[in-house]
Amino acid sequence: MTLMFSFLSIEFAICFIVFYIAYWLCQRHIHLQNALLMLFSYLCIYLMSNMYAVGLLLIYSLSIYAASYALDRFHKYKTWIVRLAVIVTLLQLSVFKYFDFFKTQTDQVLHALHADSAWLWSDLIMPLGLSYYSFQSISYLVDRAKQNIPLPRLSCLQACTYFSLLFTITAGPIARVYEAKGLTAVDGESSAMGRQLNSIHPRQVVYPGFALFLILLALIKKWWIASWIATQWVNPVFQNPLQYQSFEVLAAIYGYTLQLFLDFSGYSELMLGFALLLGFKLPVNFRAPLLAYNIRDFWDRWHISLSTWIRDYIYIPLGGSRGSLARTQAHLLLAMVLSGIWHGAGWGFVIWGALHGFALILLNLTDLLAHRLGVKDRRNALANTGRLGHVIGRVVTVHFVCLAFIFFQAKTLTDANEIFQALAFNMFDVPLTTNPFYMLSLLLLAWIIYPFIYQRLGQPNVIYSFKLTPRSFVPLFIVFVVVLICSPSGIPGFIYANF
Repeated sequence: MTLMFSFLSIEFAICFIVFYIAYWLCQRHIHLQNALLMLFSYLCIYLMSNMYAVGLLLIYSLSIYAASYALDRFHKYKTWIVRLAVIVTLLQLSVFKYFDFFKTQTDQVLHALHADSAWLWSDLIMPLGLSYYSFQSISYLVDRAKQNIPLPRLSCLQACTYFSLLFTITAGPIARVYEAKGLTAVDGESSAMGRQLNSIHPRQVVYPGFALFLILLALIKKWWIASWIATQWVNPVFQNPLQYQSFEVLAAIYGYTLQLFLDFSGYSELMLGFALLLGFKLPVNFRAPLLAYNIRDFWDRWHISLSTWIRDYIYIPLGGSRGSLARTQAHLLLAMVLSGIWHGAGWGFVIWGALHGFALILLNLTDLLAHRLGVKDRRNALANTGRLGHVIGRVVTVHFVCLAFIFFQAKTLTDANEIFQALAFNMFDVPLTTNPFYMLSLLLLAWIIYPFIYQRLGQPNVIYSFKLTPRSFVPLFIVFVVVLICSPSGIPGFIYANF
């Protein structure tokens, strides 16, 4: 039951059309729209997962509403209320997300000691969306508690709607209730959900032409290109890398990064499009991250809703940039390791987060060196040397990102070691089974022309270029049919839904 229902399935399309009509028939009644949106979101969660996930989400949403109510009722105890809510949230997240990991580690230790491990519990099923609504609840409660002037509280209906939103529940973006630095909608304006859930004006479809463009672009990126890269290059090589020549492994490494970007950014754009059609503005989650000229710039562009969350609720509370240089870098490393742990249970995710942490520390140290050498804009020293500096920065950054993603993709450290081993030692001893230079040429060409595409389509004012007219439906339909024909068979899942 749960495998067939997806945002890319015909079943979802039919359900969404029925819901969409009912939703806009209630345009004058925003509370009724919220109720319909909540019910439809719960229906989608049930069809994608199970009743267990629905029940847990409902109980959790009511608990967070109660905690938020308690902040107003018992204001002098707000610190303890928030601490308790955050601890319970993190414990719940840890139990469900990391149970299998700790069970495996415990089983290995007991096996090494020749002890019985049969008493260990069976596997726990990770509830759909737990990682995302857990982070949303923490940001909601912390933001309310730390303000001297109390921020507006979500009503019970609004809270249940907010935590179950169908366009954030599966794989984000992590939408905030209140304003946040660095989080903006497609038009550069606010994406705060509290104001949108409690609008005093009737909702309107937001930029309908651009919304349909985003949905179609998402289908092209996810259903067509990302799926093709996965089936033709990435999956065959990563399943048994030692059988492939070094250039084939290199093509698969590059291909996985592109697949992950197209998959996740495509999902985010699909959700942005659905949200706009329902009168909501979600935060933009990607801004051409593979064009970043250093690793700091990469995190300003990649999974923006997560990177800003880590900044606001981990890095800054730890002390941020306050204190000594060593302490500041320790805060940064810890924040990035926790980011890796959030993505999944396994040593590979820890290493991936640590690698990014050390890369950011190295960048900060080079910034300090540039400052002592008298460079004016020390944070962008290499990029400011001109076009050559930009190119070098981008090449170094994208290669670091691609190599670090090996630990992200590999299920175990042994798998990661096999990929590195094949990359380093299979240059001459293993014959080519495919033509990796074809894939490498396509990737290089895409990387060269992408800046021009982003310059054209990545600016906020581009939304006004997409006017929805009767004539526009014909080319939209033609492109949609082409995507269906060219896409691999089956309904692909979203990679980040696993996190």
